[in-house]
Amino acid sequence: MSSADLLSHAAHLYYVLGLTQQETAERLGVPRIKAHRLLAEARKRGIVNIQINTSTSSHINLEMQLADRYGLSTISVSPSDFSAEISLSKVIGHYAAPVVQPMFRKGMTIAMAWGQTLKALANALEPGQYDNIDVVPLLGSLSRRSTIDRFEAATKLAQQLEAECYYLPSPIICDSESAREAISAQPMIKEVLEKAKSADLALASVGGIETSTLRAVGFLSDEEFKSVLAAGAIGNCFGYYLDKDANILDHPINNRVVGLRPDEALSIPKRIMVSGGKNKVPILRKLLERGWPTGLVTDEQTGRALLK
Repeated sequence: MSSADLLSHAAHLYYVLGLTQQETAERLGVPRIKAHRLLAEARKRGIVNIQINTSTSSHINLEMQLADRYGLSTISVSPSDFSAEISLSKVIGHYAAPVVQPMFRKGMTIAMAWGQTLKALANALEPGQYDNIDVVPLLGSLSRRSTIDRFEAATKLAQQLEAECYYLPSPIICDSESAREAISAQPMIKEVLEKAKSADLALASVGGIETSTLRAVGFLSDEEFKSVLAAGAIGNCFGYYLDKDANILDHPINNRVVGLRPDEALSIPKRIMVSGGKNKVPILRKLLERGWPTGLVTDEQTGRALLK
């Protein structure tokens, strides 16, 4: 079987017959990783061309209104439908990939936050090689729990782009302010955060206040979370909890965060916010009003809520 035949056969098994990658690999008599690469190559060569056009007149009108209201140079609205297996965060991340991918350029530095939405974005990107691209995290991510891997997006982005990946070997939230000061004083940490601050593109997401990923992965106790709520937090960005005006909340928790502050990231010329969901509307609205994002990828329901 020729190389082209093999690619076509793999694409048929996976996209037409609906077999899993493992089942496709078994039919072809190759390892699963080989089947994955064949499918990626089939899409890269144009053998498979998957496109879902959501640019209906209602979506275009909504995007125009959002761009006009908040002065956005980039705007994209995805469907709001999700399932038990695919969360809204993952849906938004999936639709963000074709919006973001054309922004990648030779020699650029991409600063990336974390979370399910951004991990889904990275997973949905077309694999490719870009010369001299660096990917740098906007905040720490180390945890004693393996579940953190579901949210760590910078490494996956670098893998998809075959780019150099920098690391910030620190928890998002340290157990004490003194620990945060000690970690932040390390030359390696300073270097990574300075590189993030001077990036060409930032890919960000926010956490709502009704559900807390930081708490779910063990960075925040229930008592600390209740204290943050009582202090008036409306959500978090880069691990920092923000107040009703989208300023960093005056709370001890924020003195323990290792990461670039949202206001420091304003030095990055292109800042794309990829986020949505009812519980994130308050913090998204405030950040948009303050001009933090230059671009937004969200879902239809969130977009309409942001116009009210």
